[in-house]
Amino acid sequence: MNVLFGSPLGALLARPWVDRVGLFGLRRWYLPLSRLWAAANAAGQDASRFREEIGASLPAFWSAFRLRRLLLHNARACLVAESARVAWEKAIFDEVDADSDPGKLDRHRRRAATRHLATRGWFYPLLFPHRPPSARWHIDRPEQTEREFGPLLADPTRLYVAPIDTGTISVSRPFVENGMREYWLRASTPSTRLRDRPGSELLYARVVEPAGGPPNDTLIFGSGLCLEFDLLSVVRDPGARLAAMGWRVIEPVSPYHGLRAMPGYYGGEPFFAAGPTSSIDLISGQAIESALLVAWSRARFGGKVALAGISMTSFVAQQVASHCHLWPADARPDAAMLISHSGRIEDVTFDGALSAMLGLDVALANAGWSREALARLSRTVDPAEAPDLSPSRIVSVLGETDRWVPYGDGLEVARRWNLPEANIFRYRLGHLGMPVQLTRDPAPFVRLKQVLAA
Repeated sequence: MNVLFGSPLGALLARPWVDRVGLFGLRRWYLPLSRLWAAANAAGQDASRFREEIGASLPAFWSAFRLRRLLLHNARACLVAESARVAWEKAIFDEVDADSDPGKLDRHRRRAATRHLATRGWFYPLLFPHRPPSARWHIDRPEQTEREFGPLLADPTRLYVAPIDTGTISVSRPFVENGMREYWLRASTPSTRLRDRPGSELLYARVVEPAGGPPNDTLIFGSGLCLEFDLLSVVRDPGARLAAMGWRVIEPVSPYHGLRAMPGYYGGEPFFAAGPTSSIDLISGQAIESALLVAWSRARFGGKVALAGISMTSFVAQQVASHCHLWPADARPDAAMLISHSGRIEDVTFDGALSAMLGLDVALANAGWSREALARLSRTVDPAEAPDLSPSRIVSVLGETDRWVPYGDGLEVARRWNLPEANIFRYRLGHLGMPVQLTRDPAPFVRLKQVLAA
């Protein structure tokens, strides 16, 4: 993948047209297939329940017999993946099998998970003649949500107050792979709201560092919506690439994704399908979890700690930059990087191309949400008027043609926060081209290193 992104073909991928193609592929194939796959995971081999879980009807010619054949293949792959995960987790954290090879167990877990993720393709015939919805919607009712969040609307900072106890973090047995030392962290989430979200009760994070000599600086790097690198079997993932640049990298698994997926949903689906409180819980909850990881890193390694987030987790990083004064000094990062970020959640929801493609704006309207009501609620996760971190310690990376997460709002935040021009990177590309660009041009990460050294 590095070779591809660094080639002339990679230069073509870091262009605005990629966003349009990506939206088409998500709408036509990936998301409908993911909804069928999630329904199959929930149903097991029960064809009747599968029909119910999809959230839409299937043509009559898909008999229970034909459906059960598909469901059986998926159920087998699901069972293998779950068994591999359980064996991996017990061995590396609980030391049930202390003589096992943690690297071998991790590779087996990833291969099994990747094969299970790939079974989405088996449901391709069910896309015709009518595609199922992109999500199974469970939107909160406005009146109930406003009662629940009433005190928080008056003082949104209350959402970010939580005990930060590094003693709750367990560290797995390590292994060395391709010159990188890897191990995992696990803890009960310090977020009370995430503890009520099935699947997200535990925090997981992967640590990657050069085996030849750990670096001084640590980078906590969050991922994007529906991305589950913790389940994929790849040689050079983002964590390994960043570690090769001289960072110790901590990759938190976002709530509703990967090892923290919610039963009955595909990875990332609850973020928008069970909104708007699910979005608030992820952003605020992962912000608190980031504070815990910062404190743990500083206690374990010393040195400087930076926090970065791309797309979905850029909102997490913005909240950390906005509210880190609420936490002990050792839980506050030394710097933050916001990649493909934006401003108010209300504008992302009603003006962003990704939300329109998902149908989130329509789903919210059908549940009774007005733009004004959502604007009141989204104040809990909107960036503050001024950051708690010094503006000189915040780096912004934006795509000028990004319409998934509106570029203009992200630039407005960078200007309002008075970030130095040297800390603002703007590229003539959109949302999907940004990861390719950052592989080709490490300048933002070089600048982040300079900020930490200042």
